Amino acid sequence: MKRNFPFGLCLALALFLPSPGAAATISVPAGGNLQAAIDAAKPGDVIELAAGATFDGPFKLRAKAGMSATNRITIRSVLSSGLPAAGVRITPAAAPLLANIRSTTAGVAIRTDAGAAYWTLMFLEFLPTSAASSANLVEFGAAGASQNTLSQVPHHLVMDRCYLHGDPGFGQRRGLALNSGDATIINSHFSDFKLVGQDTQAIMGWNGPGPFLIENNYIEAAAENIMFGGNDPSIPQLTPAGIKIRRNYITKNTQWMSQKWTVKNLIEFKNVKDVVLEGNIIENNWLAGQQGYSIVFTPRNQSNTAPWSVVRNIVIQNNVIRHVAAVFNITGYDDIHSSRQTQDITVRNNLMYDISKAWHTPRPAGLDPANQWLGPGRLAIIGAGPKNITFDHNTVVNNGSSTIFIYGGKTPTGVQITGFELTNNLLSQQSYAIYGDTKGQGTVALNYYTPAAIVQRNTFAGASAKLYPVGNDFPTMAQWLADFVNPSVAVADYHLKSTSLSNNAASDGKDIGVDYTELMTVLNVDGTQGSTTTPAPEPDPAPAPPTGDTRPYNATVPSLPGKVQLENYDLGGMDISYYDTTASNAGGVYRTNGVDIQATTDTGGGYNLGWTAAREWLKYTVNVTTAGTYAIDVRVASKGAGGTFHIEVNGVNKTGPISVADTGGWQVWKTVTKTGVSLGAGTQIVRVVMDSAGASGYVANLNWFAIR
Repeated sequence: MKRNFPFGLCLALALFLPSPGAAATISVPAGGNLQAAIDAAKPGDVIELAAGATFDGPFKLRAKAGMSATNRITIRSVLSSGLPAAGVRITPAAAPLLANIRSTTAGVAIRTDAGAAYWTLMFLEFLPTSAASSANLVEFGAAGASQNTLSQVPHHLVMDRCYLHGDPGFGQRRGLALNSGDATIINSHFSDFKLVGQDTQAIMGWNGPGPFLIENNYIEAAAENIMFGGNDPSIPQLTPAGIKIRRNYITKNTQWMSQKWTVKNLIEFKNVKDVVLEGNIIENNWLAGQQGYSIVFTPRNQSNTAPWSVVRNIVIQNNVIRHVAAVFNITGYDDIHSSRQTQDITVRNNLMYDISKAWHTPRPAGLDPANQWLGPGRLAIIGAGPKNITFDHNTVVNNGSSTIFIYGGKTPTGVQITGFELTNNLLSQQSYAIYGDTKGQGTVALNYYTPAAIVQRNTFAGASAKLYPVGNDFPTMAQWLADFVNPSVAVADYHLKSTSLSNNAASDGKDIGVDYTELMTVLNVDGTQGSTTTPAPEPDPAPAPPTGDTRPYNATVPSLPGKVQLENYDLGGMDISYYDTTASNAGGVYRTNGVDIQATTDTGGGYNLGWTAAREWLKYTVNVTTAGTYAIDVRVASKGAGGTFHIEVNGVNKTGPISVADTGGWQVWKTVTKTGVSLGAGTQIVRVVMDSAGASGYVANLNWFAIR
């Protein structure tokens, strides 16, 4: 049965109602009265909103008698074949098919009344009307006097395939305030939650008991993408619990690195327990408003009214964490007000790579030159005496001075970490694998900060065996990197080669490091997140991050044989058409993204690539007019011995490593040549990859490549 609720709802509403017990579809057209439809709906009904219609909040989901798991009320847009099927994440491309519900200066788009239960929101777009709109777009539950007992808490709420976003220009404070009982947030898209000088979140909960399922969502925010805690709960002794965060894509827009938004971390736990974070892609975080740690465990009795605040029983497993300044910050206690002790944190079977000092915003003007303004490049910093911390079967690739740093901090139970276990991990060091503040590296740090720790069956590449506990392996960095199939950031295949001594060498008989079979099984649970590689990022609304496609610069495809100027790499953005270890163009000329370009004095003038670092790469779309065997010339310059690079065509390494000798200066140019390169006819993607730096710290200056 279908009922229509026009804007002027007549007083004889009962004439439109079906007989008791019969579910109905209530159609609300553009300009219709959505709140009247909500108030009139009965258990089992569907409220159907016209596609493209706009409804300005605040709207309230009511507590109704007779609601149950089999008698829910659903609010959704009119169904269309263009909407995603069950279990498929929605994208902004579906926006024209969705009804819009907007927050206003009068309040949120939708919120729940006390005790509301068994409501489903589906196929809806939520957005603000202006910069002065409500801080939250949607509120499941409440805080303050309206929800200070468990009996007032809404429960059994579902958000499925919804699109929540801020404004591309002015942003938005928060997407979903999650302060309910049982709630499910699935297959949805959160983006553009960003402000200047204020913390923003896609999802934040602090006054709801849970449990919560957050699964298969795109989650983007500037300050904290997901946070639990951060405000003191109004319900005494409450700590959100029973939380599963699974198979989400948790990221920040890398365009924000050169913009004004307040950026802090990706996930923050301040008052929460019993959490599983599993099967997610977690990426893109940098030194900005904080040091760049991506997942933060820091108990906070925020306003000194919740001394029971705790971070406890958290499992981080089977995730890919990448392109970040650092990963974990684990603090034992609140350093301002009293709290309970952080404990029972398990980090197992994660792949973590490109944990790099290079992930930072442009250096602030006027910053003390003594401040290097680099990310930590670290796996973890641990302090203030947490309890029962485990790292097991992780593969970690970082370039900070220390991989794990332990410090004292403010703690009522002592700085020592009881129950510290570090087992079966593939780790390396630049200066120190494990460093204890004021104590030194290796065993001396462990003996002081982690007495009776279990540190076994790890590799500490580049470390000295005499400084660390026995029962671990100490290959050179070259040996360690050579164990991986392809450890470049662009390919990131950290499967161990069959020749690796880490195969079957873990304490459980498995390979040391991440168990790829288990990892990919979780990531690819329904076959939609990729097969042999990690899931690709999905497109974001304007301003959009890269979508995966490259386009020729200036819409011109060079014909080969011929010459290609290297500064004319494809359009597409970071990680799509190029990868650069810095956020801005050091030369400040020609192009405005992170690739470093300078004017050249080489014959013909123009520009060259400069300050090239290992792991950087660039793509070029070209057209080979005739299949054949060719020579590749590359114009290079280096002051002192340079490094090595190689050239790929359609993903195949065609040159092997090309070494750059000392040419006599950064603008003294020579040509290096690789012969016998076979190329097919037609459109090709050429990728120039920097492999290793020379004595100067750079690979070389590069001007052009030519096929002849």
